[in-house]
Amino acid sequence: MASVRKLIVEVVDARNLLPKDGHGTSSPYAVLDFHGQRRKTRTVIRDLSPTWNESLEFNVAKTPEVFGDMLELRVFHDKNVGPTTRSNFLGRVMLSAIQFVKRGEEALIYYPLEKKILKMVTERDKG
Repeated sequence: MASVRKLIVEVVDARNLLPKDGHGTSSPYAVLDFHGQRRKTRTVIRDLSPTWNESLEFNVAKTPEVFGDMLELRVFHDKNVGPTTRSNFLGRVMLSAIQFVKRGEEALIYYPLEKKILKMVTERDKG
């Protein structure tokens, strides 16, 4: 039986998130997407510097296309907390597979969140 390879992503914490709940705070959670798989952290209630300390696991195929894939982490304010009616986007980080490390080489790295998702405008869109 072939062994299943795993990508384990540890979502530790975030710092200085934007307030999005109308009361000067946010209730953030993170959504991670990798190679057609989605994982989500729990929501941390009313905290602009939340701590999750969660390990999220993804299956990794041995096919070459996985190594060109990206891990996308997006942070949102939870619409179920406070007077908001939608899950507000707080930012995202994109990591390529070449940035992944093997077990034993782990390190805590903070990445700045991109505040907006940029849309590429093509000539067809302009016209």
